[in-house]
Amino acid sequence: MDFTECTGVAIGNTITVLIRPLYSPMMWQCWSHDSAATWEPAVRATFPGYAQSMLRLKSGPILVAKRYPLYSVNVSYDDGVNWDQGAIIDYPTWAMGLMLEVEPDVVLCTYQNADTSQPLLSQRFRV
Repeated sequence: MDFTECTGVAIGNTITVLIRPLYSPMMWQCWSHDSAATWEPAVRATFPGYAQSMLRLKSGPILVAKRYPLYSVNVSYDDGVNWDQGAIIDYPTWAMGLMLEVEPDVVLCTYQNADTSQPLLSQRFRV
């Protein structure tokens, strides 16, 4: 599978990754249970997205922030098996971001807007 973007999180020997195949609006997901020695086949995730950033909170949930639709965050409480419907956190026309857990279950999501001469944007939210 040719892909343009890939991001992942790990816990122990298990790695969960989300990828966006070239020319596909939908995210795809796959797992490795042996520290990336082998991978399960990729399956289509339940949400679209581009330019994704993943974060596993210390309490366990996995978050994916991405553009399309708009700038939104999806959450999984079961290691990426199921995902919520997502929450829109901003309305930029374009964004590339990164998330950090700044307090227990509190996330700072920073992202640049399409106009790089403008300041960096950010949202702080609790999961």
